[in-house]
Amino acid sequence: MQSKLHLYEIVYTILREQILNSQLEYGSQLPSVRQLAKQHRVGAKTIKTVLKLLQRDGLIRTRERQRAVVIYQAPFMKKENASVRSIARKRTAILDVYRTMEILMPEILAFCAKSVSIYELPNYEKAVKWSKRPRLTGSWQICSNIIHDVLLSSGNFLFSSFYASLELYGEVPFLAEYQGLITGYTPYTESHHADWILDCLQSDSYTVQRSFASYYHTALRTAEKSFDLLMDLHPDIRDDGEPRFTWNAGWGWDSLYKKIGRDLVEKIGMGIYSQGTLLPSQARLMEEYQVSLSTIRKTLKVLQSLGFIEIINGRGSLVLSHEKWHIHQRSRHPNHRQDTFMFLCGLQLITFLIRPAAALVFDQYDMSLEQELQERLAHSPKSCLKEWMDCLLPRVPLYPLKIILGEVTDILNWGYFYSFYAGSSPSMKKLNKLGERAFLSLQKGDREACLRDLYEGYMYLFQTIRSACIQRGESRAGLLKVPQKL
Repeated sequence: MQSKLHLYEIVYTILREQILNSQLEYGSQLPSVRQLAKQHRVGAKTIKTVLKLLQRDGLIRTRERQRAVVIYQAPFMKKENASVRSIARKRTAILDVYRTMEILMPEILAFCAKSVSIYELPNYEKAVKWSKRPRLTGSWQICSNIIHDVLLSSGNFLFSSFYASLELYGEVPFLAEYQGLITGYTPYTESHHADWILDCLQSDSYTVQRSFASYYHTALRTAEKSFDLLMDLHPDIRDDGEPRFTWNAGWGWDSLYKKIGRDLVEKIGMGIYSQGTLLPSQARLMEEYQVSLSTIRKTLKVLQSLGFIEIINGRGSLVLSHEKWHIHQRSRHPNHRQDTFMFLCGLQLITFLIRPAAALVFDQYDMSLEQELQERLAHSPKSCLKEWMDCLLPRVPLYPLKIILGEVTDILNWGYFYSFYAGSSPSMKKLNKLGERAFLSLQKGDREACLRDLYEGYMYLFQTIRSACIQRGESRAGLLKVPQKL
């Protein structure tokens, strides 16, 4: 169990990094306190604390009743070699970020673009005005704003969240614009611009996907060229090859007691703690999760309210039968509605992740994958997709994609699915049949069929839970559309 950060620390870190790499440019205004609170899903008090810390660090200037202004200028804007050399050493890590964008973003953007008209995008008017300017500087920022608008229009905030991290660790402002101060190379002559993006988004889904495939391929190619030029100017610099990418999918939502609760629900749903047995003692749970007694007691109280356990004085926490799980009570409690919606967002996102991730693993295929899967499925036949993911995730060779997939997998608590459907239900049987079929396809060497079966398994999981949530009156579930393969 990872140590818990306060919300203000997380938001502070995000904004600080955006300022340091010029995603929030020198001289620009930050959004208002209210807008920042909405964007980061925290309270106004938290944002005010963050702004005080950023001002203390000399990164922003704040004034009463005015939006904060960025007063930090990145060293690379002043052609300082130390900063440029630091970025150049991260070549492999940064290019892996661009490769991840190239793999994931075309299909996701094609899907999201179906949900919105370009005229409804918050940054549409700004993009139109910008496209009429004769200068090209600032292109990366307006393009980024439009793309985030499209991603947010889907209703799934995870899309925009992980993309923001890709931009951050991809050093997009430097490579798209500021490296030209050093190398003299101007990627704009080879890149697409805001007016092109707006035109593209009005096309059919197939065209949108193909167009953005070209967009991100060009971005990768121009990043490679920029690094080649930097290395020519600084031949003594060596790529350190260290992986660099982080993304926290659950911040602002993932209270510590909830995380422990979901872990226990998963173990109950999978039969690790079976009906009629007792959970470990509170002291053992404290030791296992490295938390206080009050956190454990709060967790157990929530599990009892949902019917997973019964707390019996003098005995402990008794695991109850599936029939007593009060899942319908989720729709009555804001916390549980949020948990379920987060779960659905993760399920929708993983339908876009599973095929490219598995395909990369298969490109480096060896018999150990098949052997490990065979052993896992023999010992855990009731959770085929979970066993698949446990085998695939450590083998994903592209580091940023591996981190994104890992974060989403943490959200996909299998206990949630088992709490909707018993292990012998038709839904569970169909889900496991798809996992088994994927394994048989792998054994036969039919990798395309294997990828299709894995995709269909997660798609079926998403559709099943989405339908159940809609039937239970959780209106936000209907906002998450069902992806269609192009």
